[in-house]
Amino acid sequence: MAATDSPPAFSRFEFNLLNLTKFAVGHLPAGPAANLLTTQLPPPPCLTAECVRIVEDTLAKGTVLHLVRAGGWRKERFIRGNAPAVGRVWERIPPDERQLTFSEAPLAFLMWLTAEKPTAAKAKWDVKAHYLTAADELFFATVFEQLQTTEKNAEAVAGKWVFADNPLCRLYAPAEFADADPVSFDRWVVGERAVILECLQPHLTAKWVKSERAKGEIDDWGRIRRVGTSEDRTLRDFLAACDKAGRPDLARFVLTTAKTVLGAGGVDLDFWTGGLKGPPPNRLADRLNAQRAALALPRQMDTLQAWDRRARSVGYFDDGYQASQVWKQDWESANGEGLTATARRLIEQLEPLRT
Repeated sequence: MAATDSPPAFSRFEFNLLNLTKFAVGHLPAGPAANLLTTQLPPPPCLTAECVRIVEDTLAKGTVLHLVRAGGWRKERFIRGNAPAVGRVWERIPPDERQLTFSEAPLAFLMWLTAEKPTAAKAKWDVKAHYLTAADELFFATVFEQLQTTEKNAEAVAGKWVFADNPLCRLYAPAEFADADPVSFDRWVVGERAVILECLQPHLTAKWVKSERAKGEIDDWGRIRRVGTSEDRTLRDFLAACDKAGRPDLARFVLTTAKTVLGAGGVDLDFWTGGLKGPPPNRLADRLNAQRAALALPRQMDTLQAWDRRARSVGYFDDGYQASQVWKQDWESANGEGLTATARRLIEQLEPLRT
């Protein structure tokens, strides 16, 4: 009888590392991962070659699958140069412009995560986010999203540079970085990072719609002010970067979120502030500022409308005419004028001295 190859033998550390890698890319539920995140193991002097190979394979395939599922499979239209490109991401983008390359940072973080309990880590680990590749930043944003499904782990790591200085983390969860310094989105609206954002549009829409709906359950005036202020800063900085790069299409998720929230019909201030049942601030100005901050999304509609006005001013024979039509059609499809009118009505209700 012919001998068969036996499966590779892994140490307990490597076994936990491989499972946390699957968790990091969304292939392991939060329940089993929660036990691994509370287990502390001394790291070995080095990992076996087979373990490293499997980690690399899981990261490569898991990240690509995440992008495809998030929206890359959809037949969409985005701007390339001065003209629209239509198709799924692998049809719109040449192979050399959608390659994902990882540095050593993801594996180093996964080893730290395996060795330490994030909420009580003795050994510190971090790396400056501006040294990360596009694939690295996507990985850390995905990891942070996964850690949010477990108790207090996302909060425990939010201060690390790989998360706090990661623009994609800000788009994923702006409320978690309310006290952090602003970040620049300039590198995320060009090159391979822009391609990643194209894939993530439906995913970002779902996250922002969920976040907007959750505001109505916040009962703390200070928290809703911090959350809203962080969201407003994130959206304003991101929209400014898209505008500067001539890529309004990368902000499509903002418009589709507004369509879902503001276009539902009958929406009022209670949608955002109905949960504020606790003791309000003593000063009227503080109460108004908290309520104004809650309307971070509606406040962006004037900017989006200005983009539409500019798109309509581009003549047929002008440079950029075809590209301008992409946002114009997005705006019309979402009934942008109606959404802007609703947003202004809501905002004006919070101005006690309006005439």
